Amino acid sequence: MPMIGALTAHPKLLRCLAAASSGGMLLVLVMGAAVTNTGSAEGCGRSWPLCNGQFIPEFTVATAIEYSHRAVTGVEGVLIVLLALVMLAAWRRSREVLVLVPLMLGSLILQAGLGAAAVLMPQSPAVLASHFGVSLLAFASSYLSAMVVFERTRAQTRHHAMFHVTSTVFRAAVLGVSAYVLVVVYLGAYVRHAGVSLACADWPLCNGQVVPSLEGPSGIVFAHRLAALGSVVLLGWLAWLARTEGTGPGVALSALVLVVLQALSGALVVTTRLSLFSTLGHAAIMALLFASLAVLVRRVLSPQPAIATGAAASPAVVNVFMESAAEQPINVTG
Repeated sequence: MPMIGALTAHPKLLRCLAAASSGGMLLVLVMGAAVTNTGSAEGCGRSWPLCNGQFIPEFTVATAIEYSHRAVTGVEGVLIVLLALVMLAAWRRSREVLVLVPLMLGSLILQAGLGAAAVLMPQSPAVLASHFGVSLLAFASSYLSAMVVFERTRAQTRHHAMFHVTSTVFRAAVLGVSAYVLVVVYLGAYVRHAGVSLACADWPLCNGQVVPSLEGPSGIVFAHRLAALGSVVLLGWLAWLARTEGTGPGVALSALVLVVLQALSGALVVTTRLSLFSTLGHAAIMALLFASLAVLVRRVLSPQPAIATGAAASPAVVNVFMESAAEQPINVTG
């Protein structure tokens, strides 16, 4: 395809595509949160992909919010497919690309499918909450794909490489904490879709109690708060561990800062009684936090190279470099 060839021949254009794809996925996620928090999910009625049976419907506020979300999602889908095709054309022998591209496309399709199902037939809060989790996976995979594009189209990445060695403990910690955070996210999304966000009407106490009644909505919200506190503790430990290991300390510290901001934005959601901007900020910070964890996961599963200095690189290191360079047909002078 001429467009694919043009993008692989012009690294700057490819980087723009990657940035637009990642940024667009974040926008889709935040707009989806806007649909939920404004009660606009049925703004287009029980009609999909059309809106109230029309390609361009008559607009009310709810219809405009839902329709704009669908329109942006459609454009984002085109960008993601185009990015996937270019990545496969340029680096089809890279294992990382062969993992990220199916993950990016699969999460996008699943995200759209869950959204369509939510419109066409009533869904339980448990199913609706999974939609947000899939959206996070879609954003994280597009973010990592953008990282790959930027790394592989910049001339300074062509150096002899030596891989960091990460301990089994640190690798397990990164994977375990990331999985735990995803569970906390799911629980938070369940709280929102079940309509019990204000079951604990104050913060940090719950209805004036340190430990409220654990039955019904207040018990669900209290469980989410305890789980969120656990996230702060675990990410603090992970930041310390990353500094000790020397692997991704800056990224781990960013994740810690973001989880603290996430907790504070959760408090703001309660104190402002679910104001739109507080709920959208809560969703956006969560997305950035999950992207930070995805970067750490990438580093421990496929450690990033450190520039070799001093003594000559070993034959194994040289082979790694040569193999990496062979996978980069793009002219990086553009």
